[in-house]
Amino acid sequence: MNRISKAFSLQAYLPHYGPIVKLGLPVVLAQLGQITVGLVDNMMIGHLGTHELAASSFANTIFWLVIIFGTGFSYSITPLVGEARGDFKKLKIGSWFKNGMLAMILMGILLTVVILLLSLLMGRMGQPSEIITDAKSYLWILAASILPMMIFMGYKQFGEGLANTKVAMNIMLLANLVNVAANYILINGKCGFPAMGLNGAGYGTLIARGFMAIAFFRVFRTRRFFMPYREMIRKSVYCLKDFWRIWQLGLPIGSQLVMEASAFMLSTIMMGWISVEGLAAHQIVLSLSTVSFMIYQGIAASTTIRISSLLGEKRIREMKNSGWAAVHLVLGIVVFMCILFVSLRHILPTWFTQEPAVIQLTAQFLIVMVIYQFFDALQIVFGSILRGMSDVNIPTLLTFVAYFLVSLPTGYLCAFVFGMNEVGIWWGLPAGLGAASFLFMLRFRSLSNKLLQAGKK
Repeated sequence: MNRISKAFSLQAYLPHYGPIVKLGLPVVLAQLGQITVGLVDNMMIGHLGTHELAASSFANTIFWLVIIFGTGFSYSITPLVGEARGDFKKLKIGSWFKNGMLAMILMGILLTVVILLLSLLMGRMGQPSEIITDAKSYLWILAASILPMMIFMGYKQFGEGLANTKVAMNIMLLANLVNVAANYILINGKCGFPAMGLNGAGYGTLIARGFMAIAFFRVFRTRRFFMPYREMIRKSVYCLKDFWRIWQLGLPIGSQLVMEASAFMLSTIMMGWISVEGLAAHQIVLSLSTVSFMIYQGIAASTTIRISSLLGEKRIREMKNSGWAAVHLVLGIVVFMCILFVSLRHILPTWFTQEPAVIQLTAQFLIVMVIYQFFDALQIVFGSILRGMSDVNIPTLLTFVAYFLVSLPTGYLCAFVFGMNEVGIWWGLPAGLGAASFLFMLRFRSLSNKLLQAGKK
């Protein structure tokens, strides 16, 4: 009995809440700022018309499927740097930066080529023919932003591995202002520029991401915080072993995120088989759900930092408690967000469109979204814990099971076999997210218990 009460004692978790929030708050603020800009983008595009909103939904679905892989790939840098920092391996920190940035640049070039190749197949994906041309030109503009985005992510993940999340926050918030201003000017044709409509939003994104890469490069070269690390980087060398280690971690992490994103992408494609109104409503709800997703992602990012550092210090009990503390925090946030979404489900759609059919579908989708929020938050935080422990291969297999064997078949059956149409597609999402969160939790418990037992021997 005493052992059980000790295991569930609040005292075990209290020391971890503060550091997780302190590290995660700048990430949350930065990502919320970026998502706010994404919402503004969709509002601006939505007011151009349902046609433009549907075209951007289709193009963004393909684009984010690729860029999410690059983002996941960059996540490999954080636990490696965090563990080296916790273990006081200074030269190793420099090596992870140098080899990591090389990996980011090469991955950025590869992903740009992938986007261009996918754009050639857009006409064969069963979408309304009237949106293909606009979606393709918009996607080509977004493709040019991948390389600067990957360079920025290399700097960002390195900084987060050093437990510095504020620099990336400041740069991302400034970039958001750049994006909003550029969108307003280029979409509507202000300051002597022609009105570019949907393409103007693409150019605004490109300008903002170029700014992010240049700004972090400048800060890294001049800010005092990075000075000792610049010396470590100067003394380190390019190393095939470290370069390959980044790829060994990055490819499975990227694959995990792609499989999750694929569930949403294929859901979007299935939505296009039913109606343009459903596709537009789908894009609106995905935009709204991204707000809460980025809050959970901020807590998850700080959890990865905390877990990798404690692992490097060989403090396994504290590492385990820190992971559960992150779960507590994210569940509290979920409850608040769900109340907010349910209360405003008939109001939020009107921010994007005035078409009654789209508004009605969006309100229905929001009910399902509230249900999957709990599972989404849990799978995000448990996935981040496993990344902090550099455990990526088994979670990749579990991700495949959750999304390809559970989520997509459930959505298809509900929509097309059981006759639930557009809303039926959305019911596949909580099924897949629930499976992922449960499987990740079991994996975390298994690994942490094994590490605790090994430490006792």
